[in-house]
Amino acid sequence: MKSAEHSVRGERGRTIVFDVHRPDEDAVGVVALVHGLGEHAGRYGHVVARLTDAGYVVVASDHAGHGRSGGKRLGVNDFGDFVADLHRVIRSVEHDGLPLFVIGHSMGGAIALTYALDHPDDLTGLVLSGPAVVPGDDLPPIMVAAAPVLGRLVPWLPATALPASAVSRDPAVVAAYEADPLVWHGKIPAGLGGALIGAMSAFSDRLPSLRVPTLSLHGGRDALANADGTRLIGERGGGEVTVKIYPELYHEIFNEPERDEVLDDVMAWLADHQPN
Repeated sequence: MKSAEHSVRGERGRTIVFDVHRPDEDAVGVVALVHGLGEHAGRYGHVVARLTDAGYVVVASDHAGHGRSGGKRLGVNDFGDFVADLHRVIRSVEHDGLPLFVIGHSMGGAIALTYALDHPDDLTGLVLSGPAVVPGDDLPPIMVAAAPVLGRLVPWLPATALPASAVSRDPAVVAAYEADPLVWHGKIPAGLGGALIGAMSAFSDRLPSLRVPTLSLHGGRDALANADGTRLIGERGGGEVTVKIYPELYHEIFNEPERDEVLDDVMAWLADHQPN
């Protein structure tokens, strides 16, 4: 695998940093890897390795206000900025006519799903891991209802924090998450929280227009992104949608003790959706 760091100018002038990982042999496709809220692309090294070993070029960016990218930490108040930045990153990488897939986790799943709805002709397939489509059980309904309004009025207001213990059942993963200096460990600003919940509220009406082949995977014990979001995609998605829920897994299904089983399912689906 050969890796190189790049950057593009994103929405509102922020610098978006991304890595391009290329397989040692001829490429069979391109995968844009879209991370979740408060984290960064560097946490997906084992996922990148599986993909590049199978011949995929992997493009993995840090969102605005996250990781190595520019902007105030988690200071994005318009969810469309994330989608526009992803589009710029993807367009900056030469595809050579290869099939393009997007894999999105959590908030990255919401970004990837929005991208597929906005740019269906760009994609061969979409894979979602614990997508943020329905608010988690940890958020009171009154907070969900108020979030978009608070996000507009007081976007700087600290709203809620993501408990590290809900990320994975693997203590080593939780410890690494807590020690990672590029992971945001504070509360989520109301601006970003409101923007995310606003995007989530639109999915039910938009999903019937989803026509990109989609695989949505979820942990059944996910307390951060409700598994009902994946069920909703399966029920309302307008095209080919495959859904799988792993009953005992927490939020980061790529970082659970059963990660190899999950990645096997992803790799098999990607192989099945290679163009003939």
